[in-house]
Amino acid sequence: MDNFKQSLAVEGKSYWVWGPLAFSSFYFLPLIFSFQHFTPITLFVMVVIYLAFIYCYVKAVNAKGEDALVPVFSIVCLATFGAYITPGTQALFGFACYFCGFNFRRNKGLQGLTGVLLGIALSAYLFNLIDLYYIVPALITSIGLYFMGRAERRERQHQLTEAKSQQQIEHLAMIAERERIARDLHDLAGHSLSSIALKAELAEKLIESDQIQKAQNEIQQVASLSRELLSDIRQAVTNMKQFQLNEQLAIIEKDLTQNGFKVSINNHLDNPSQAIQNALSLIVTEASTNILRHSNGNTVTINIDEKNVSVCDNGSVKTFTSGNGLNGIKQRIEALGGEIFVSNKNGFNLAITFKTDLT
Repeated sequence: MDNFKQSLAVEGKSYWVWGPLAFSSFYFLPLIFSFQHFTPITLFVMVVIYLAFIYCYVKAVNAKGEDALVPVFSIVCLATFGAYITPGTQALFGFACYFCGFNFRRNKGLQGLTGVLLGIALSAYLFNLIDLYYIVPALITSIGLYFMGRAERRERQHQLTEAKSQQQIEHLAMIAERERIARDLHDLAGHSLSSIALKAELAEKLIESDQIQKAQNEIQQVASLSRELLSDIRQAVTNMKQFQLNEQLAIIEKDLTQNGFKVSINNHLDNPSQAIQNALSLIVTEASTNILRHSNGNTVTINIDEKNVSVCDNGSVKTFTSGNGLNGIKQRIEALGGEIFVSNKNGFNLAITFKTDLT
């Protein structure tokens, strides 16, 4: 459906208001070539007609869509009956046709063009202007300007469609960025906060057993983890966080080991892209966070190669629910063209398979 509704005048471009009026100078050609046939009264009426045309033209050029109907009809009337004073009104019909082409939908535009052509015929018939020098220029100009108006309408519609598409792209990009930040914050903060909580609980137990020095060490690690978390959050928000997979795996191994897990990590990826390193780092981080929070096992195995990633432990999991963390992992995996399989038989098992090599 054609919902186009825009004025011909463009903000900041005064040409569309005043520029085309240069062609209305043809209205005065009969005055130049036959000045002796005009009396003071007819000269006065001729000026009044032209001023009335200017008024209607400005109204039409600023009207949106079919709101231009009244000023366009007025221009046709001025051109038709003004021919009694001067045949120069043939120059005004074209303006009405341009507005018909630009402002009106196809059917109404064609009806408007037909009305203008009838106006030309009526003026020629009423005022004895059945002459090729009057009719032919009026017809050619009117029809040509109608199609020029249609062309400008299509161009404006195309510009509006492109602008709308760009707005949709920007909106989708904003949503994607918001989701990325949410996933990164969840994965980063979830892992760090789990470690902080465990170390704080351990420090509390150490204080209760008068192991003050060990408690202080745990509290120092809590402070260090908190500073790292703050830095990671800032980098995630500004999309500056760049992970090195081997370094992140070493951090995960350290965290799991400190919390009583025996860890086995096998990374067979050689030189993966930065995007792959970022995604796999966050995926494995989130998986290890789930183990830290929920596992009652003592062994974790992480295997990574060109087409597969697996994270599993030897705990017992009676119930299993998919929360934000696993949903975030799933989104990252889908973005890399992979599939995820999760089971709770014989502990927590996360298996990822990719259709193409990650290297």
